[in-house]
Amino acid sequence: MKKIKRKMKVSRARRPSFVVGYVGESPPPGFLSAWYNQEYGGPLHIRFSSTQSFAIIEASHLDWKADIQFESSPDEVSQLRDQIGWDHPGLTQVFATSRIGVSRMDGVLFVARLIRGLTLLTEGTAYDLVSGLYWNPSDWSDRSLVQFHIADHVHVHQEESLADGRQWFVTRGMGKLGQEELEVFRPRGLPERPTKERLLDFAHECLLLGKSPKVGDLLHLRAYEIVGRIVKHRTISIASGQVNVREVCWD
Repeated sequence: MKKIKRKMKVSRARRPSFVVGYVGESPPPGFLSAWYNQEYGGPLHIRFSSTQSFAIIEASHLDWKADIQFESSPDEVSQLRDQIGWDHPGLTQVFATSRIGVSRMDGVLFVARLIRGLTLLTEGTAYDLVSGLYWNPSDWSDRSLVQFHIADHVHVHQEESLADGRQWFVTRGMGKLGQEELEVFRPRGLPERPTKERLLDFAHECLLLGKSPKVGDLLHLRAYEIVGRIVKHRTISIASGQVNVREVCWD
């Protein structure tokens, strides 16, 4: 049966959480629902848009919701292709729409599960517009997303070439959890892995507190007997736009 093409009316006010690029047709919504139910117990409910278009659906489980747009306009495809730098002809966009009051971590985990399913079903590539991470099917092999782990959703970006001889580490992805990013400056030459791990630990502590810390606030990592202090707040420019960051220091 020939697929009917529909004109898409897209709200420019909304920004997707993820995009998934692939070759060929997008999977039927029922395939995604069956996969989700098998992997995570479900049920994943699918609701079609009021325009009777199969190109846009709402996927929900309990209080978690996301809109999935299986077809995109040529302008959107071109814009995202220029921004992300890939050549996939097919493009699916996923928008987090869980209501206010739902746990941010639960909502982000739900969307990540949908992205994992779409990536595996299309054998395509997912891109997280907030954290800047790419996900291919093989990248999910050790990430089943059974529960929330901050490293599955937030990563630490590192810059080596600061003029003052220090290394700069900054989180990417806290924005989708409703918080500002964290950064730290360390002397060049120190092992980078411990710094990245501790910065993620501090980010997770902020999530448990439920708010971004203020300048002067202390963050306690009791498991490591480490105390961090927020010493500065500023705005920086990255590829996806301007973001607010808070600098944390620890011994």
